[in-house]
Amino acid sequence: MARPSLLVLQSGGPTAVINATLAGVLEGAREQGFGRVLGALRGFSGLLEGHLVDLTALSGDRLERLARTPGAALGTSRERVDARSAPQALRILDQQRIETAVVIGGNDTAANAQALLTAATEAGQPLTVIHAPKTIDNDLPETDHTPGYPSAARFLAQATRDILIDSWSVRDLYPVTLLEVQGRNAGWLAAACAVAAPALLRDHLLLFFPERPPESPASLIDELLEARQARGWLVAVIPETLRDQRGQPVAGPAARWVDPHGHPYPASPAESLATALATRAGLRARVIRPNALARSFTATACPLDREEARAIGRTAVAWARAGQQAVMVAIQRLSDEPYRVEFRPVGIEAVAARERLLPGDFIGSDDRSVTEVFRSYARPLLGHLDAEEPILFD
Repeated sequence: MARPSLLVLQSGGPTAVINATLAGVLEGAREQGFGRVLGALRGFSGLLEGHLVDLTALSGDRLERLARTPGAALGTSRERVDARSAPQALRILDQQRIETAVVIGGNDTAANAQALLTAATEAGQPLTVIHAPKTIDNDLPETDHTPGYPSAARFLAQATRDILIDSWSVRDLYPVTLLEVQGRNAGWLAAACAVAAPALLRDHLLLFFPERPPESPASLIDELLEARQARGWLVAVIPETLRDQRGQPVAGPAARWVDPHGHPYPASPAESLATALATRAGLRARVIRPNALARSFTATACPLDREEARAIGRTAVAWARAGQQAVMVAIQRLSDEPYRVEFRPVGIEAVAARERLLPGDFIGSDDRSVTEVFRSYARPLLGHLDAEEPILFD
């Protein structure tokens, strides 16, 4: 009897550890007796087009290098699968005699998996799908955190520490620094920027969260000017999709583009604010946008993040072989000190196209800082940080 085949794909934005999950899937496939593993190139786009690559023989040194490689080794996309396109994906799977798939991605990936499973059920085609989570946004429901977030958060925590020190140095030249961070509609990455801030300079750090929107762009500029007046200089962390209380993007309503899942990508709010500060108050503000660096910078990738990502890949395959269906491998934290977690299955329907925002008890009472509750949550995830107090002469 021929051994079964497995499909794996990567979808959505890459992370520093997404390929560790892929490596874990390949290890799990061998452990669980799968005879062939095919990877879809460029995520669901590759699946729909039949662009598949055989990964069965990948092992040894190449597997270890894969686990350390940033970006998505199979390529990725933001393709949407719906009732119209799902039958084409099922035809490809049927042609390849594949009845098991592991999809690595975020909430939109879970939505695609759900659409694929619905179509398979209606067609009477056997298909098992397990969702291996990943997103630097950390916005998936029903899990303590997502692989990719700890490494991106660690990068931003370290970068913000150093930007604060640099901003102190050039405070006469640039009294305002606007640090624009990713995270879509959730403030998890913005919150991470505070974790390694030197105590000496912490009062000069202002965090803006999507969960605590300004009343309007004008009121946001007022707040920045008042903070600069009171503190002398400041570093303001600005989420890339920051909206006001009416739901309007701070940078204006025009979107640079809208992805296939309907997510708009507005113009840079930090650039817009820098222009407004110069126009309104003659204030020089500099803009720093780490963007893809935060998700791909392996020098600050967390060993814990890579370890958990790989284990999730192996677990996804084991669960598929054991009969689990339509679930995500969620992380449940058991304790902070010592840090202990376990994996538990969560139905894909609880994750698909849904978001988990930053909890209120993680946000300071001033709406522009984080609490010790958040620091306790983040500390074991980020690992060792260079939080040494700087030597500055004034």
